[in-house]
Amino acid sequence: MSAQRCMYKSKGKSRIQRESEVSALQTAREKLRSEDGYALLDRRTIEPERVFGQMKNNRGFRRFLLRGLPKVSLEVGWLSLAHNLLKKAAIDQKAKMAVQG
Repeated sequence: MSAQRCMYKSKGKSRIQRESEVSALQTAREKLRSEDGYALLDRRTIEPERVFGQMKNNRGFRRFLLRGLPKVSLEVGWLSLAHNLLKKAAIDQKAKMAVQG
């Protein structure tokens, strides 16, 4: 039987993990702290998170209106299209202002 230990207490509930899970977590942390892991995390935070943050904060998107994978895929497509069109319009507006001013 493998040893168990309490990792933390939260609102009166204890979370117990096996030593194999703890060692897997430590291995994952070591990989992420390596130079390659840091580069991967750095790239990951830049690429998709900004777009979803803009959709949620600037466009007010909080939840899908439709249900089912095909409909949700369509809704994501519409959101992506709107995001890209607005981004293109902003770039064009900046270029137009730079030419005029």
